[in-house]
Amino acid sequence: MSERPTICVRINDAIAHTRVADLLNGIEEEQVPAELSRHGELNPLILAHDASEQSRLGVGVGVALDYVVITTEKLPVDRPYLVVILNRSAASDRAAGTNAARLVKRMPLIDLRQLAPAE
Repeated sequence: MSERPTICVRINDAIAHTRVADLLNGIEEEQVPAELSRHGELNPLILAHDASEQSRLGVGVGVALDYVVITTEKLPVDRPYLVVILNRSAASDRAAGTNAARLVKRMPLIDLRQLAPAE
């Protein structure tokens, strides 16, 4: 567990950093610190759940395959708070990161249904 309060972001080893840049920017823009780590696990549900248990803020993000999963330490592994398709659009990725941070801050989330898909 990190010494300082952070959102833990666990990313599968096969995901390039460029694919998660907008997600991480969304967290950063909300001024909530994030701690990134890479793992061999392919299941984004497990990555997110483990990250939430590691986070002092109780919020974790898992990225694997084509999914971003956001959850809290209180939710079961198979019932995450939010699941987003990775790289659907830059705006969607950024909003997912923003929503992870807003979950920590207890602020209203961005409605991802309002965002247009990538063309």
